Amino acid sequence: QMMSNNQTVSEKMLGMDKFPVLTAKDTLKKALDEMTKHRLGIACFINESNELIGILTDGDLRRLLLTRQNPLPALLVTSAIEFGHASPTSIQGEQSLTEAATLMHDKQIWDLPVVDGSKKLLGLIHRHDVN
Repeated sequence: QMMSNNQTVSEKMLGMDKFPVLTAKDTLKKALDEMTKHRLGIACFINESNELIGILTDGDLRRLLLTRQNPLPALLVTSAIEFGHASPTSIQGEQSLTEAATLMHDKQIWDLPVVDGSKKLLGLIHRHDVN
């Protein structure tokens, strides 16, 4: 059962150095390296203003491998963001962990990028950290 939790997302989120943060120029190989290094199934993409512009997840990678006919070496040097999605679900830092848990449950997702009011990326909240 869900415990009520009034802690805010920003109190429990991973900091920017604890998960993959990439730019639109970064390759799929770089994204895979970062996701493996951080042991997370998500990479977040930001622009020059640090605004969240997309995410790439393990699910996106599985779909990519099943649907693309290109040889793997060609895929690895392609911009990773091409394989992700551009308007990901996110949450604001001052929202509660209960709200984060509900959003994750409703959307069937494990990770939520945390942003401020102007869409700047602040961190990442993982499913295990909202309970």
